[in-house]
Amino acid sequence: MSSICDNVPINRLIVVDGGSTDGTIDFLKKFPHVEMIDDSGGTRATARQKGIEAVETQWHLHVDSDVILSDDWFKRAWRLIDDQVGAIWGADVPIEKHFSNIAYAMTKLDKIGLGKSMIKLGQSERFMMHDTLIRTLAVKGIKIPKNLHIWEDEYIGRYITRKGYKFLKVKDPFCLHDFTMNERLYGFIMTGYLSKKYELSTLRKNLQHMIFAIPKSWWIYVTTRDFQASRIYLLHQILVLKGWLAD
Repeated sequence: MSSICDNVPINRLIVVDGGSTDGTIDFLKKFPHVEMIDDSGGTRATARQKGIEAVETQWHLHVDSDVILSDDWFKRAWRLIDDQVGAIWGADVPIEKHFSNIAYAMTKLDKIGLGKSMIKLGQSERFMMHDTLIRTLAVKGIKIPKNLHIWEDEYIGRYITRKGYKFLKVKDPFCLHDFTMNERLYGFIMTGYLSKKYELSTLRKNLQHMIFAIPKSWWIYVTTRDFQASRIYLLHQILVLKGWLAD
């Protein structure tokens, strides 16, 4: 929360709460300009939809609850804006040990920096919303399918680009991402299922990822000696394919 207040010029801080019971609401009351929107029992899709509909400014920033913005996030993003830009997404750098090791191994494989590697690591083909500055006009009229608890970000990104805007994926600014293991494992299966349901990916592409995942998982282990990281990378592709093939 502090990273938002310290790095973004806030007009209103719109918080869409999905029914938290951990004291989040009381904690947020300590900060200025906070507007709470209840989305108890909702999904990421309904949360995004309610947030977008509440926006009144020309630009707004999506920040997930498990990320920390880099210093001067907004200033760095604002320099990239022109009339054709509809959204700017900053690369997310994982904090969790095993996912961090996966990212590190990929930088060695690709011989590029961490920021560029995180964009390339499966995300170059996708649109993300972890820390994304959006031109409000670019999402005007959007109706996100309510059951898109995963890949709602892809739906939004495609909506923006279909309107003729550019969706920039950059290494700077960036965010630190502290997602949990269980969330990721569940998300892998849903990613496959929903990407098929909404034609956001193809079977051929998933099979290609599966084939390349075998040597890449070996590379992760050789580079980091982290067997769990290697296993997660391979399991990721297996579960995505499983979700795709599910009825």
